[in-house]
Amino acid sequence: MAHSAAVDERWLPQVAVLAFGTFAVGTDAFVVAGLLPDISRSLSVSVAAAGQLVSVFSLAYAVLSPLLAALTGSWSRRAVLVTALLVFATGNVATALVPGYPLVLATRVLAAAGAAMFTPNAGATAAAIAGERRRGQAISMVTMGLTCSLVAGAPLGTAIGNAWGWRSTMWFVAALA
Repeated sequence: MAHSAAVDERWLPQVAVLAFGTFAVGTDAFVVAGLLPDISRSLSVSVAAAGQLVSVFSLAYAVLSPLLAALTGSWSRRAVLVTALLVFATGNVATALVPGYPLVLATRVLAAAGAAMFTPNAGATAAAIAGERRRGQAISMVTMGLTCSLVAGAPLGTAIGNAWGWRSTMWFVAALA
């Protein structure tokens, strides 16, 4: 019984870290929409073309999630999560730095690859570390990170972008990771 009590005491902070990771991923996925006019001007493309950054991220996320799960299936959960956040942060740093629309599109795919690795693994890891009794609560907390990104992350990222330019928002998202 002492071992299960220790598991109960440890799972919450670990799951909170995973939820914060999904907050970062969600912020990245949702914030670009609020920055489209600035991105459009900066990259000398139409707002519709700038909007494709959202589509490219989403499509890459959807396609890469099962592929990367298959490729990393033999890795430890920790290795997958750390690699995912490193790829995600690198993609956002690259987005902040690269010139030109084609390179920004490519960096959005890189960020999406990290996100596609992180989110499903965060849910699975939360379920595993929380134990059977707290599994649903742990998965809900990880999902709550994504939901909170809609309520707080995207508006904050948009405010940062409006104040200091859209690239500053990419630095902000990278720092969250």
